[in-house]
Amino acid sequence: MSAPFLGIYGPVAVPLILLSIAVLTVGFDRWRYWVLWWRHRESRTLLCTRLAERGPAALEHQFDAWEREMRYGEPLLHAASVIGPLLGLVGTVIGLMRVLASLGPQLLVPAGASLRSYGMVLTSTALGLTVSVIATTCLFANQALRQWQRERLDRWRQRRLEAGLP
Repeated sequence: MSAPFLGIYGPVAVPLILLSIAVLTVGFDRWRYWVLWWRHRESRTLLCTRLAERGPAALEHQFDAWEREMRYGEPLLHAASVIGPLLGLVGTVIGLMRVLASLGPQLLVPAGASLRSYGMVLTSTALGLTVSVIATTCLFANQALRQWQRERLDRWRQRRLEAGLP
């Protein structure tokens, strides 16, 4: 049996590792973005007040820009939540095919061989599922935070309109 790359068999090893890195990078970026978002809420309120004095178009333009910033990385996270398990399963199937080929026509484990090494073929499925869980968690968290903040901005704008302010 050929040596696995980080315990993952087949041509999916490198794409799965790269997908893992991309998901972790986007997840960390989203965490950093929301921490900074909350730290600068007073300056954002002041900016909204100044933009509202310029007119509704300037304020709407800023809200749209924030919406784009908040959505950053969501397509990758969505794709990773679907592709991760599929890549993992492909790696497992390829690994199982190699294991069965190494067992020979009788499908017998060679004398003195450890079954522990044969269990390594499941590593790619485990990694794919882990990537999917992390990507889905990051995606749902980002979507929920984005919706919450957009509703807060809309309520702020509505209160200003009700008060007769620009």
